Amino acid sequence: MANYKNWQQRMKPKHNLFILIFITLAVTLSACAGNVTTASSWPGLAVDDQYAYVAYQTQVYAVDLVNGTERWRYPAEPNNNITFFADPSPSEDGQLIVGGYDHVLYSLNPENGVQNWNFAQATNRYIASQLVADGNIFAPAADETLYALDLNGDLQWKFSTEGESWAKPVADENCKCLFLPSMDHSVYAIDPQNGTEKWRSPKLGGAVVGTPAYSEDGVLYVGTFGGKLYALNGENGSILWEFPTADGGWIWSGPTISDGVLYFGDLSGYFYAVEAQSGSQLWQLPPEQLNGDIVGSPLVIDDSIFFTSEDGVLFKLDRTGKILWNQVIGGKIYTSPKVANDLLLIALVESDELLVAMNQDGVRQWSFIPVER
Repeated sequence: MANYKNWQQRMKPKHNLFILIFITLAVTLSACAGNVTTASSWPGLAVDDQYAYVAYQTQVYAVDLVNGTERWRYPAEPNNNITFFADPSPSEDGQLIVGGYDHVLYSLNPENGVQNWNFAQATNRYIASQLVADGNIFAPAADETLYALDLNGDLQWKFSTEGESWAKPVADENCKCLFLPSMDHSVYAIDPQNGTEKWRSPKLGGAVVGTPAYSEDGVLYVGTFGGKLYALNGENGSILWEFPTADGGWIWSGPTISDGVLYFGDLSGYFYAVEAQSGSQLWQLPPEQLNGDIVGSPLVIDDSIFFTSEDGVLFKLDRTGKILWNQVIGGKIYTSPKVANDLLLIALVESDELLVAMNQDGVRQWSFIPVER
């Protein structure tokens, strides 16, 4: 039970959402968990120009963006030894990369769901999504290791941290530096060519489980379970500024940066706009105006901001923080929404519907309900 005890020492749960997810993931991640069991987490979601890919429970689904019909599922029959959680990752050469709780990374054909290859050297689950960039796959696993593979699934190098990694890495445009968040309260900068460490940030006062935002001017923006958003110098990892949330609310997903402004929510139900250069708050929406914990990162499309709350509501704001509308989708929403072909895609739990497509005016276009086979 070493993983479980260490995790307890690092975290002090105070949010209902976190307690639920913590119990689910900590048990399945624990070294004494025994056989793999189906976890009750939330769906991973990715899109391309044809399909939405939903990784949830024992299967990955490809859903047609035009009408919400199922194109394929992997595996064809449910296998309780495999559970999926992380967002799938479409690759530049036409693969779909997805990690499982069975410690295996899979490459699927996105047209038909046929497996191309798998990588089975990890010793713990894949909670984080993979970064596919510059001809490589960078896959963090919960065994405190980042695995770098080529597009054929062959290991190139691996990098060890002092904590589990639950967040997708980010890289600069030229892939000169790879940034890996960790639950050991740090962010690592890694050479993507050989896996050597360039720098490690100071301790940030809490686990980092969301993907950071990286600006064009080389600044990394990181939210933590310590209730703060940090700006880090991308050259050396030094802290440029820090912004505390309203009541210490944990930041689960990373912020979204647009036109010099960072947008993000926290697990206390606040939503923020913060100036990226200075860390000054521009505006804030309190929980009384929203509906539950905010887990996923927001979408910024033109002058509109879209985000979801745990209680199954989709919000649209303008850039001043004015709520333009909200729509009850149903179920619970923990997955970050995605956009494809002008559709907003929202994955649900505690609902018959697994995926709902809305237009940007809040009108439902279709929904996907998996049919049992």
